[in-house]
Amino acid sequence: MPPASGRDTLRPYRLTVVGRAMVTPSTARITLTGPGLADYTPVGPEPRCKVLLPPAPGAPVVVPDGDGFWDAVRALPDAERPVVRTYTVRAARPAVAEIDVDFVLHGDHGPAARWARAAAPGDEVGLFGCLSSFDPPADSAGYLLVGDDTALPAVAGILAGAPAGLPVRALVEVDSPADEQPLPSPAAAGVTWVHRRGTRPGGEDLLLSAVRALDRVDPATYAWVAGEASMVRAVRAHLVLDRDLTRQRVYFSGYWRRGLAEDA
Repeated sequence: MPPASGRDTLRPYRLTVVGRAMVTPSTARITLTGPGLADYTPVGPEPRCKVLLPPAPGAPVVVPDGDGFWDAVRALPDAERPVVRTYTVRAARPAVAEIDVDFVLHGDHGPAARWARAAAPGDEVGLFGCLSSFDPPADSAGYLLVGDDTALPAVAGILAGAPAGLPVRALVEVDSPADEQPLPSPAAAGVTWVHRRGTRPGGEDLLLSAVRALDRVDPATYAWVAGEASMVRAVRAHLVLDRDLTRQRVYFSGYWRRGLAEDA
């Protein structure tokens, strides 16, 4: 059965932490469970969802039901309004009602990173999702995937689901070689790891420089670019203006922006 698509896949879940593992020095994988996950519907290779975290340590998580998700969240009193962040489901196991979500730990500056550092079995969270935006044209000659570590779960899913033998190039920014992850794929895939080496995430043009250094990008390539917003805009502009990709062949998404929280 092909993956579902469209907003019929958006639904609320009330979930509980059942596991936490450090998959790299900068990434915590949180395993969540809940009875609703038995009916989890695959939506594509990079299923995005809203994760709802407690407004304060130990506070209950309110998960709005039905339509009008953002209106319902904003209508809650400040003391009850959950912290909402967008994440990609790294793996789903509906048969045992579990999903994995990877959290990048860029210090303790953000509420999601602080929560993930302290997450323990029994902690409750909410989830609203999921959607996929990966929609390459049927005549794509190959894929170009560009993202920082916040996009790594999506890159992993796209690579795993790519057609056998399709040329795919992935450029992924992480802090150091210790933060690299296995990215198996049936495609003819090549992965280039770009290392920050302790510099500020999103603070330099490392990925833009890596894309500029590519020898050639076939105009029939489908490019998927995600991560820090200013990087995404710069890479997209380069691909459209300098590499002659049409705008329809470049998907771009600013997952985060330096200095701003998602709900700001």
